Amino acid sequence: MRLPEELLERARDIHSEAPSHRIKLDRVGSFGLKVPVEFKGFLLLAEADVWVSLPEGRRGVDLSRQVEAIYELSNPPKDPFSLCREAAISLLEKLNYADSSGVSIRFDAPLQDGESLKYYGVEISSIASDEIINKIRVEILGMTACPCTAELIRAYKSSEIAATHTQRSLGILEVSTKAEHPDPDKLASIIERAMSSPLRTYTKRPDEGGLVIQSLSNARLAEDVVREMIHLFLEEFGHLPEDTRILAAVRSMESVHMHDIYAERSFRLDEIRKEISSH
Repeated sequence: MRLPEELLERARDIHSEAPSHRIKLDRVGSFGLKVPVEFKGFLLLAEADVWVSLPEGRRGVDLSRQVEAIYELSNPPKDPFSLCREAAISLLEKLNYADSSGVSIRFDAPLQDGESLKYYGVEISSIASDEIINKIRVEILGMTACPCTAELIRAYKSSEIAATHTQRSLGILEVSTKAEHPDPDKLASIIERAMSSPLRTYTKRPDEGGLVIQSLSNARLAEDVVREMIHLFLEEFGHLPEDTRILAAVRSMESVHMHDIYAERSFRLDEIRKEISSH
């Protein structure tokens, strides 16, 4: 049942009234919306968050206009990078009392891996105010092998390839920039190359053996992986603006401990270049 439109003329518009406490809110919106996106030849169902800032003199936002902004732009489906930017701009046009807006889209991105596909997590965002900041976060699992235990076993019994414990490790790269969104596949590749070895969805015994030998021959601490991610990022994306902000992190799901190991570094491009050049 739908109520008659003329009721709107008689009913109070609660959202546009003044609040009891005149305090500005940074983000008010609709989170967990489902939208279709096109990503590198695939049609995917993604989850979207949309929000705007709320001035101190307004009690609430027009939620239906927020949903309308992203639903209009996602029909027909388009790539998530364009959808984020265009929807963030549309939000400011539809809700002109806001001075900032944002859209985030999350999905599992398919990645061709030999004979099969594997997936990694992607979150793409755009924040609009006086300028647009594009943000991307990529998460992918890899394998790490502990060099400390490998050295102990090597000292105990001399061997060309020393045994050690291995674990799945979650690598994270997050980039905020005034430039275009970086290619998520390239970010995922940086994380995988920084690990002792990548993981595979589909393997036969020779493949599994090769991955284990690769990881044992390239044993790395979580700290090593974060530093390598930063090094590879500078090689691949050193052209980004100097005020670009990056987060590089690893969470190692340990096989011989009952807890995880975590390492992280956040930085601006100009800051990390200065730090590296000072050594």
